[in-house]
Amino acid sequence: MAALIAYMMIAGMIIYFISRKGRPFSSQPGRALPDASQRKKSGLQEGSREIWKQVYETASMDEARSIQTCLEKEGIDCILYEQGKKDIHGNLLKGVGVAVPGVAALRAQECITKMPV
Repeated sequence: MAALIAYMMIAGMIIYFISRKGRPFSSQPGRALPDASQRKKSGLQEGSREIWKQVYETASMDEARSIQTCLEKEGIDCILYEQGKKDIHGNLLKGVGVAVPGVAALRAQECITKMPV
């Protein structure tokens, strides 16, 4: 009798986990995904799965910050990033890249070309 109960519990757990497989994992059950206002507050972006393109690269962080300021004045989202790769000798690259969402790449490049030197 005890073996039958144990088998039923194991079968129930297997069915439970198979039925949970299709649902997204949440640490707090019953909690809905954040809406647009909550995403803005938490830093999540609408198009976070969008492809970003590099539109400029420089060795100077100050120059990259000035380009970032110019693009933000034009209403273009952008990020700065440091190169994470190494050259063939193992030395870290000193570049700072400026990336924008793919749909804004052309407009960002036009804005950068109009910047004073």
